[in-house]
Amino acid sequence: MRTITNTIDIASPAHEVYVALRTLDGYPGWLHRSVVYRGTRAGDGSGAYVDSTTVGRMRGTLTGEDPDRSLRFHQAKPSGSVDACIRYDLEERDGHTRVVRVGELTTHGVFRAMQPALVRMAAAESRRTMRALKAHVEHPA
Repeated sequence: MRTITNTIDIASPAHEVYVALRTLDGYPGWLHRSVVYRGTRAGDGSGAYVDSTTVGRMRGTLTGEDPDRSLRFHQAKPSGSVDACIRYDLEERDGHTRVVRVGELTTHGVFRAMQPALVRMAAAESRRTMRALKAHVEHPA
């Protein structure tokens, strides 16, 4: 398992950041396609979703939340060869919100040999996601 941590300050209240992260069907509006990320398809509102990625589809679920404070997601390839846990912690300070994103990536089978490259790609994608989140919340379209 490899851990990737990113921190960013967003000039908005924690509730606005939380809503952006919790609204899974809104991701395509602010998290644009990249080499790694090809889109999110939200489920029925229960917290289930599917991310399309370079390594294929990753089925995900919202595994826990503390409104305006944290969200936890788990996603994996159906084969179990790639598994990721992602946690967002939010701390509001004077109308600004510090967001800490911690991703834990685990690989199995053939993907184990690719882990160093996958970790680099995941780290770059995590930074990109945080910048896109900040832009979306601070300057909504």
